[in-house]
Amino acid sequence: MLTRKAKLLLSLTAATPLLFAACKDNSLLGPYGDVAGTYQLTVFQGRTLPVTYTYGPGETAALPNGGTIRWTDGTMVLRSNGTFTETNNYIITPSGGSSSSNAFVSNGTFTVNGTQLTLSAPQQNGVAQRFVTGTIDLDRINYTENDEFGNPLAYEYVL
Repeated sequence: MLTRKAKLLLSLTAATPLLFAACKDNSLLGPYGDVAGTYQLTVFQGRTLPVTYTYGPGETAALPNGGTIRWTDGTMVLRSNGTFTETNNYIITPSGGSSSSNAFVSNGTFTVNGTQLTLSAPQQNGVAQRFVTGTIDLDRINYTENDEFGNPLAYEYVL
């Protein structure tokens, strides 16, 4: 005859697999737990970091008298709840002026279907709404996003 503790242990042992089977995702971190993490920017607009762009007077509103923008590093944080934050850091130096550090920051949601990654962010921080697709494979995110002229620019983040 089984003791009261043995019956309790057997019933808990039998119920535990049912608990996990009832979950939509067997990950304790949520549906995106497998890809959640902080990825480091390695390729910015098709070039390996750091990347420096030089502008003449009138070529960009950020530097009306010309200067340089140097993209130094960045991160893509994917959270297990399906949200992301992309932060890309840069140093802007106007011609004849002092340098200042700045960051491009985009917050939004993401989905994963197999190895396809979709990022979606509402208009924010002076940047238009974004919707990009790319791939996520093991420890790497790759996507292409068009610039204001429609030219595709490649980005890569590594875990």
